[in-house]
Amino acid sequence: MVTARSGDAPRSRLRGVYALIDPDRVEPIAFTEALLRGGIRLVQVRAKNGLDGATLLAIVGRVRAAGGLALVNDDVRLARLADGVHLGQEDAALLDLPQLRRAFGGAVIGLSCGTPQEARAADPALVDYVAAGPAFATPSKHDAGLPIGLSGVRAVAAASSLPCAAIGGIGIATIARVRETGVPMAAVISALVCEDVEGAARELVRRWASAAP
Repeated sequence: MVTARSGDAPRSRLRGVYALIDPDRVEPIAFTEALLRGGIRLVQVRAKNGLDGATLLAIVGRVRAAGGLALVNDDVRLARLADGVHLGQEDAALLDLPQLRRAFGGAVIGLSCGTPQEARAADPALVDYVAAGPAFATPSKHDAGLPIGLSGVRAVAAASSLPCAAIGGIGIATIARVRETGVPMAAVISALVCEDVEGAARELVRRWASAAP
């Protein structure tokens, strides 16, 4: 049996606006630099069509230099170059999570949870945070399912002792409401894919901080 982790330093850094980077929609390095200038320190690279290791290392290097964390969505192999991985329920079901935990050591493992039952099943010895959603309808993930609303986010967060990231359809107009649920993270993608990435990042960070419960 895998025992509890020896240190929770990465978990203590799982907070704030959590930016998702889609290399199919943006130039990933320039986008990352704009996010960092805007104050975001937690990112996830969601490269469904793959990403070369050199580009990922450039992103990770910039995020680490700014004192942040860079995770990779689903791709466990690529995630070894970063600070951790985020898994969906189906992806996690295909993996040996205890083995992955041993291989990853102190790196972050996140898990999508759409229901309280899924959140309760997330073992704190194996998983570092859960992601609850979709909070609102989202155009960036067509298989995300129906929105669970902020009440659903609260229910998922309450079902686990792990830090929780709300995800799905979160933008400048809604991020304060998400913060008021008490979750420590809000994952954002579409609201950042705009002409002024730095400005959008800065405004999201400001509204998140202003709405702190």
